[in-house]
Amino acid sequence: SKEIFRLIWKALAIRQGFPLSIRRGAGELKKLIQILENVCAFLLCLLALSVLFQIIARFMRIPATWTTEVARSLFHIIVFLGMPIIIYENSQMAVTMVKDLFKHNRVVTLVFDIISDIFVYFLLITLIYGSYNRTIAEWNTVIPSLPGITSGHLYLVMLIGAVLMLAAQIARTKIYLTGKDKKEDC
Repeated sequence: SKEIFRLIWKALAIRQGFPLSIRRGAGELKKLIQILENVCAFLLCLLALSVLFQIIARFMRIPATWTTEVARSLFHIIVFLGMPIIIYENSQMAVTMVKDLFKHNRVVTLVFDIISDIFVYFLLITLIYGSYNRTIAEWNTVIPSLPGITSGHLYLVMLIGAVLMLAAQIARTKIYLTGKDKKEDC
């Protein structure tokens, strides 16, 4: 776990008040994305096993109400840890009908990208702010069917995911502003 926190710290490169140094943090961000892919794959397997157990338990009339909460929590974690991967690889769904009309004009395409990035940055900063506040407010709110796990823990995952989404979005912005579209430049 120390390795993961070290990679997060280097990827964000929080030094001297500047939130992200793309040149120094790009390699670490790529490593962190690979780790997140493996973590999400493992959690997806746990989610599938939890749901499978829930189906078998219902069929055999065994009470297993905790499986619903486990599945919901795992899904929450997978979503918020998986989004930085999707943003980093630029593989999210997008409606590009208007932008495609101007795909041969680099300036207009760049303007569309900047406008969409302004909205994305606003939403991500709002998500970071909100999840930080909810993490603090809900830290001691126990989830009854999952002893030892609080709602604050799930909001903490949301906060970590949002910060990583911001780092991935900054890396994507750097790519289209410099005109480099190769993944190794990211």
